[in-house]
Amino acid sequence: MKQNIGLFKTLVICLYDWMLLFSILFFLSFPMVFLNQGDNLGNNIFYQLYVFFIIIFYYSWFWKKHKQTLGMKSWRVYIENTSGIGEISIKQCILRIFFSLIGGHILLIFNDKSLHDLISRTRIVKKDD
Repeated sequence: MKQNIGLFKTLVICLYDWMLLFSILFFLSFPMVFLNQGDNLGNNIFYQLYVFFIIIFYYSWFWKKHKQTLGMKSWRVYIENTSGIGEISIKQCILRIFFSLIGGHILLIFNDKSLHDLISRTRIVKKDD
């Protein structure tokens, strides 16, 4: 039987993925720093879009190709449609990323599903061993 995971596991998985994503962003920012001659990139709209697309690509690629990120893999959980049939779409990936960035995990305090899971019609479930 598939079961939802709780708030603690979700936050630990997020922390693990954020550390991996930070290191990816760190190394992929070198070309932008070089092209900008070391100046501040914080207000550069091209850099912000570049980082945004890297984040979208990271999560979408792992969710579409493997049904789990590296953080999810370490906890033996994966993502699926709420119907349980087929893989999640790019639209679901983007909705999930956007609503998690604006605080979708807060709903887990009161509910067994997060806001981004409800809106994107996805769920994270424990793998059957």
